[in-house]
Amino acid sequence: MNAPLEIYAVFVLLIFFIIFYRIEKIHHQRSLNAIPMRIWVNGTRGKSSVTRLIAAGLKSGGKTVVAKTTGTSPRFISEGDTEATIIRLGNPNIREQIKMMEKAALHNPDAAVFECMALRPDLQYIESLKIVQPTLVVITNVRPDHLDVMGPTVQDIAQSFVRAIPNNCSVFVNEHVLSDDVLAKLQNRNVKIYTSSVQDISDAALSKFSYIEHRENVCLALHVCTQCGVDEKAALKGMQHAQPDPGALQQYALDLDGKDVTLIYAMAANDPESTYLIWQSIDKNFSEINILINCRSDRIDRSFQFARLIKERLQADRYILTGSGTDILARKIYKFIDRSKVLDLGHKKPVQVLHEISALVANKSLIFAIGNTVGYGEEMIGYFSQKRKR
Repeated sequence: MNAPLEIYAVFVLLIFFIIFYRIEKIHHQRSLNAIPMRIWVNGTRGKSSVTRLIAAGLKSGGKTVVAKTTGTSPRFISEGDTEATIIRLGNPNIREQIKMMEKAALHNPDAAVFECMALRPDLQYIESLKIVQPTLVVITNVRPDHLDVMGPTVQDIAQSFVRAIPNNCSVFVNEHVLSDDVLAKLQNRNVKIYTSSVQDISDAALSKFSYIEHRENVCLALHVCTQCGVDEKAALKGMQHAQPDPGALQQYALDLDGKDVTLIYAMAANDPESTYLIWQSIDKNFSEINILINCRSDRIDRSFQFARLIKERLQADRYILTGSGTDILARKIYKFIDRSKVLDLGHKKPVQVLHEISALVANKSLIFAIGNTVGYGEEMIGYFSQKRKR
């Protein structure tokens, strides 16, 4: 007696789901149709920054633009650089992009710039081709991070980025990001490729940013803006006055217990290659160099990667470990670094970390902060930033 009722209930639910899906699809298509230019920013590092730079450059050229970032702190950015933090009740889900696209359409923009949310290659494909349906794709770079999800090799990561590019689309990349074979395959899919050169941006232009911005990010964003019809000088001026992402590379001049200390906040670059590129670019003429590595117990793979990076490339007077799971990194680096050079402040409150480091570091010294930024890292750097010199 119950079996037919159960089958009937399942059938009714299935019909309801199909109707709901169809209605949602129609509404979403209306949102897409209301936004003539949809720019989707993908890549390993710098997605949030490039999203913000493109939006700022296009706005400076007189276009109505909305943007949505996903990085350190997800934000919806509308006219007048108004930012709204996106509150999530659960884990990040690419369905969020449907709601954000609907919200973007309400502003009747000339363009919407969306940062890619997905890590898994299959979800990147769905987000791009089914949800955002970009008219223009940007790939910031291809670096060895999240290899457990997108790997196991860098070539696999590049292939996942390329598979998520729709046919008949424009793609912007910097030089040497994609191999010649990959670029040739894209051309066969009627994808128009625009390649940027880092030589196009001068040191003088970079010096006008209020924070440390990567040359390749500015170059890539500027190329997008000029191809979209914005004057180069206007676009660059807009970028230079753009609000940086909460995880942007920053340099702070601190007063720690009367000592002059420089802090380089590089935690958002949480893969070894990006971290090392920053390390190579910074001034190291200090009385003492301290490398602060913020750990997460749920990202042990990164601790192993940073241990290898420290062993092979990052030489310092002291290594300071913070966050959770620091004992794992400590055991690794004790094998090749004297224990007296390692300070393990794992599981201590951020304010305690600030006090202990303030008492320890020398005058005219450097703190190079790397590792994981979300959560504990942001909170800790917030305490340090309160010690900035006026």
